[in-house]
Amino acid sequence: MDPIIFTPRLKLTLVTRAERGSPELEWFHELCSNEKVTWWSIHGQAKSIEDTEKVVKGFLPTNEGEGKAYRVAYAVHEVLQSSSGAVEDQSQPTEQGKISTQFIGLVTVKSLDAGGLPLPEHLTLPAAAAATTLTVELAYSFLPKAWGKGYATESLEAVFESCKRARSFWTPFSKLYVRAIVNAANPASQRVMDKTGMAKRGDYEWTGKAVFLAGEWRERDSLHIYGMHLLQ
Repeated sequence: MDPIIFTPRLKLTLVTRAERGSPELEWFHELCSNEKVTWWSIHGQAKSIEDTEKVVKGFLPTNEGEGKAYRVAYAVHEVLQSSSGAVEDQSQPTEQGKISTQFIGLVTVKSLDAGGLPLPEHLTLPAAAAATTLTVELAYSFLPKAWGKGYATESLEAVFESCKRARSFWTPFSKLYVRAIVNAANPASQRVMDKTGMAKRGDYEWTGKAVFLAGEWRERDSLHIYGMHLLQ
């Protein structure tokens, strides 16, 4: 995967570690401890750095468990503009230290694990496709100061293109399918899915152990299921 990706307005940095005291963990804690950011997160709002570390452990690369886990996490920074309105040093992206940025969000892609939501075949891929097609799940979050600017769409499109370029990363799979689960009451994320080309596969009525989501405990919910082939 590309270690750094530049878009017209953003810098995305591949993160593989987030140790205590590191800038990466501070970035993620800013997200995880924000009530508005975690409004639609099943993990809930982090009350401590330990809570954030538990969440981070779920999406950063790991050697734990059986079989290979495919995990990709990009920290998203907004490239700040100079007083003249021009993007600072955008013409020389290799000079990383001279570019002024601020952290605004996170995009993750990871292969399904035991904690993933099992879906019927009509909402995902046929079981027979599992031998050659890897299914990964998309997630993202952005700080409120970055909302409404198209940054989520811009980031996701950049990550999708990086996934397509990194064919060897997904070995031995030759095909890659990305899925996303969006709450029916979250129209903002539904619009992002539409703008990035994610196709709506259908609706899923979830029932299960109560989770605290969007300010209340829920034992059932309506979910929109999206998906798209990145490599086929």
